[in-house]
Amino acid sequence: MLGSLFRPVRVGRLFGIPLLVMPAVLVLTVVILASAPGGGEVGELALLLGLLAVFLVAHELGHALVARRLGLKVIDITIWPLGGMARMEGVFDRPQAEAPVALAGPLVNLGLAGVFALLPGPLAAAATGINLVLGLGNLVPAFPLDGGRVLRAWMARRSPMSDATNAAVRIGSWTGVLLVAGAIAIDAFWLGLLLLLYIWFTGKLELVQVILRTAQPPTLRPGAVFLRSFRGQAPDQEVHPAAGADRDDPQIDALENFHGDLDEFFQGRRR
Repeated sequence: MLGSLFRPVRVGRLFGIPLLVMPAVLVLTVVILASAPGGGEVGELALLLGLLAVFLVAHELGHALVARRLGLKVIDITIWPLGGMARMEGVFDRPQAEAPVALAGPLVNLGLAGVFALLPGPLAAAATGINLVLGLGNLVPAFPLDGGRVLRAWMARRSPMSDATNAAVRIGSWTGVLLVAGAIAIDAFWLGLLLLLYIWFTGKLELVQVILRTAQPPTLRPGAVFLRSFRGQAPDQEVHPAAGADRDDPQIDALENFHGDLDEFFQGRRR
């Protein structure tokens, strides 16, 4: 019974992309509305939840449409109690596409916030606030939030995907701790703790998926991965440390470019 609440149900299609919703979302909505004092507050709360759902779907649709534009296969959009997710294939093979796909969702919300900010009335103000929270909140560099995915894509330019993911997960966990501290300051400890657990669990889960997909466990320290991102050396210019070789050694480069007998190569080196 409990498992069925978290089993996504297809409710339609958007631009040809299946839209799925977990029944737990409806249960949580009913619980929130039932906790309202009553009267007009219930109607206002229901309207705010409806706006949140619409803008959340728009956020995920932004991810999906940009991903499809870049040639990635979009499987579906799933809405669940803590947010949404556009599932897609091909990111591991094209890590350079992850940054624009990740930025698309927050940019949709920030664009909508700008539009509603120009309109009068409390409804427009509420829509502006919701979109600002969805847009700016997802830009926090806490993997697997969108900001964390942009960070991973940046680090993956100079390091293997497994090392970049591991570093992004570690940075995301520390960012989550800071978010908990901020939540305590505004008397929202449980919300901050829930967000931290989400960041930690889903980040670790995706790290395992990357390791299984690439068959390459991380071997670099997260700090080293971050610092390498500022250098001009691409990951394919280096042998992974697990291989026991240093591509910075000029002798290795000379050996790779030498065409002849090995004795002749080393004899020339000893002169």
